[in-house]
Amino acid sequence: MRSGQEIQEALEGFVERWKDYTGSEKGEAQTFLTELFRAYGTDRVEVGARLEDFISTAGFLDLHWPGVCIIEMKAPHVSVETAREQVKAYWEESSTDDTPAARWVVICNFREFEVWEPGRYPKSPRIRFSLGELPQRLEALSFLQGEDQVPSFLEHHKELTTRTAAWVAEAYHSMADRRAAPSSEIQRFVMQSVWTMFAEDLGLLHGSPFQNTVELLRKDPSRNSAAELGYLFRVLNQKGKHNRKGLLAGTAYVNGELFAQPAEVELNAAELELFAKASASDWSKVDPTIFGSLMELVIGQEKRWERGAHYTHEADIMKIVGPTIVRPWQERIDAATSPQEAADLLDELCAFRVLDPACGCGNFLYIAYRELRGLESELNRRIDDLASETGLPAPAGPRPFYPVTNLLGLEIERVSVLITRVTLWMGQRQMIDRFGPAEDPLPLVGLPGIQHADALRTPWPETDCIIGNPPFMGSQRVRASLGDQYTEWLKTQFGVGVKDLCTYWFRIAQDHLKVGQRAGLVGTNSVAQNKGRAASLQYIADNGGVITDAVSSQKWPGEAKVHVSLVNWVKGEQPEQFILDGEEVEGISTSLGPVMGWEPVKLTANKGKSFQGATPGNAGFLVSAEKASEFVGEHYENRSVVKRSMTANDITEEWNQEPTRWTIDFGVLALEDALQYGGPLAVVREKVRPERESNNRASYRKYWWRFVEPRPAMRAALAPLSRFPVIAIHAKRFAMAWAEKDWLPSNAIIAFAFDDDFSMGVLQSSAHVAWAWFRSSTLETRLRYTPTSSYQTFPWPDRMTEAQREAVAAAGRAMLAERTRICTERQIGLTELYNLVDEGAFAELKTLHKKLDVAVAACYRWPASIAQDHDELVRRLLDLNRKISQGERDYDPF
Repeated sequence: MRSGQEIQEALEGFVERWKDYTGSEKGEAQTFLTELFRAYGTDRVEVGARLEDFISTAGFLDLHWPGVCIIEMKAPHVSVETAREQVKAYWEESSTDDTPAARWVVICNFREFEVWEPGRYPKSPRIRFSLGELPQRLEALSFLQGEDQVPSFLEHHKELTTRTAAWVAEAYHSMADRRAAPSSEIQRFVMQSVWTMFAEDLGLLHGSPFQNTVELLRKDPSRNSAAELGYLFRVLNQKGKHNRKGLLAGTAYVNGELFAQPAEVELNAAELELFAKASASDWSKVDPTIFGSLMELVIGQEKRWERGAHYTHEADIMKIVGPTIVRPWQERIDAATSPQEAADLLDELCAFRVLDPACGCGNFLYIAYRELRGLESELNRRIDDLASETGLPAPAGPRPFYPVTNLLGLEIERVSVLITRVTLWMGQRQMIDRFGPAEDPLPLVGLPGIQHADALRTPWPETDCIIGNPPFMGSQRVRASLGDQYTEWLKTQFGVGVKDLCTYWFRIAQDHLKVGQRAGLVGTNSVAQNKGRAASLQYIADNGGVITDAVSSQKWPGEAKVHVSLVNWVKGEQPEQFILDGEEVEGISTSLGPVMGWEPVKLTANKGKSFQGATPGNAGFLVSAEKASEFVGEHYENRSVVKRSMTANDITEEWNQEPTRWTIDFGVLALEDALQYGGPLAVVREKVRPERESNNRASYRKYWWRFVEPRPAMRAALAPLSRFPVIAIHAKRFAMAWAEKDWLPSNAIIAFAFDDDFSMGVLQSSAHVAWAWFRSSTLETRLRYTPTSSYQTFPWPDRMTEAQREAVAAAGRAMLAERTRICTERQIGLTELYNLVDEGAFAELKTLHKKLDVAVAACYRWPASIAQDHDELVRRLLDLNRKISQGERDYDPF
């Protein structure tokens, strides 16, 4: 996948090629569009974007990428406005029963682009810009890189920002080279100057005191710059109005954090000239994230500017911020159905914390802040729109804003902590203009959450998601760079030897996340390769993480031209969608490839039959067996809410495959109904409610007596059954067992809504086992079974006779009876049992498994010879899945 820098360079060539085109629309439109896609690194044909796509009710669309975008081309002499009604009709007719209307509509006349989002903003375009501006506006068409990419329509003024940063950088190097002051004081001087220049143009400091002081110093070399600029910085740290006279009359108290140590540096004539140029820039247009990146290169790493300064493009940062923050929140916002529900979401959003445990210059945090303030603004509109649509009142009272103090960071370099804070202060003021009121910009908001610390040796603060770009350092460089003592500590602390430094961040992030929380990190390609993968992405997968969105490899800015992987994941949940390199896949492996490279289709008939178990979200629900017995002894009715809870370990390691834990479970009961169970509710009130009341999710606080994920659909499906099969989601072996009606499946297992022996037989057969491993092969030696990818794609036998059904049922009963006999006699679990079977023990059990496999193969009308041939079974099942999904045969298994 192309990086932002590569796209920008390709677009510069694209503009050069097309800037003088004066021909007709039809003459070169198709070539223009194909080359535009190519500049974003996308094969137009491969992704399904069709030229001259005919819709009977609308006509020919110049380009139609179903569900993603429509592009209408006009000749250079035709204004883009003339096509608005035409493309509106195209958009309205572009949806089908299976595909929604394109989200984005673009009108282009080879000279200008106009981008619309008609479903959400039907009255005006999101942005309009010229062909020549395209390389600087590349984020506006980022959906051309992949339908999951989130475009940005903000003007970044990259050239102005880079030019301004260059002047500041040159001045810094001049001061450092001549040792005008201690390096730490020069660094403070630069950042204090940067904020002051920014504040002057954003109306925080009136009268341009810095710019005017610099001008006076330039005109009169006898004046003392250290004294006069240092005095300005001291006054900015003073409360009250004293000393605010003359040039300083328009100043205000900033605070004691940025100016607690006012820097005093004597500037020479050349340096004053550079600061004069910088202060004359329009700082209201400076992009803090770009400026911060460049300042980190300048101040944090001496002389790097001279070898070529680089900054991380927003398009690349959004490959983390988009999947981990924006998309999950956007889905929740779109799903809100009442003003109150949207208002609750706003409260939750404004409590949402973001941690960057290697925050550097703060560019990831800045982009996250900007996007979260944008989501806040959208939620405010959503509340009002829902009130209008439903006739329900919008909740009264003031609405919260997203606070910049929710941004948390760890950074080992002191100067980078300062840069991050300045970046966020600048961004906070800019977002007030863009999205409305927030904290007062002065005095500056304290940012204690941005900490100077070694993230590998410091406890991470509590958070709701993790993003960032940890430091890259190949394993072969670690000892030389960090020393023997630190290297030995890494080996002892993490137990995986010496790996690329970034891999350790992936491990800590996974451990730090709670169930349902997300993370997105950038790492070198080593995180997806061999030993580096085992220490990072494999560790994530083995510990409940699921990769949801990834870029397998792309260049990263910097003189080293390092290639990186961008990985987003969620802990303890099974997402419905996976995006790899901009395309939807059925799953993403820990080597960052599509799961086995194929895409079987979920079968509609299979829906509603498999469920992940309930997630308590708090250990306070658990009770001892003695306490459970006491509750039931006191009040027999308590048996309805005090239940045996089945875990993966119960299935794989217990000799009887029975639950070893008890839990209090109120299901989806209302609180007034839960009150009748006084003893159990008292336990939950004491042990669960205090933590829930501080939870950021409004629904968790509101329904504190319930599990965080009570799985009502699962409960409804299992309620009429006398028993049901269960399987461990993660296990070294495929292990299934029967669960009794009143046992509660935990979130570590999958429950199936069947109670008949035939269904259990099919689920235990080699056909289903082979399919499960094939769909779960990303974990190499461990099975990962999910309802969506493993079960819903599995084609059941559905054309067998009643005799064949009974043969499977009988074979399954016999196999399970023998298995139970062995486990009971030997007091061993299924893992140990099948390890012994592999070594040659228990031949009768192995024979019974084969009889079951042959009986199931017969139901598919397949020969007995392939009944245990996993490769052939998968090939045939895949072909059957294809035929069913393409309508080549009927499918009615239940």
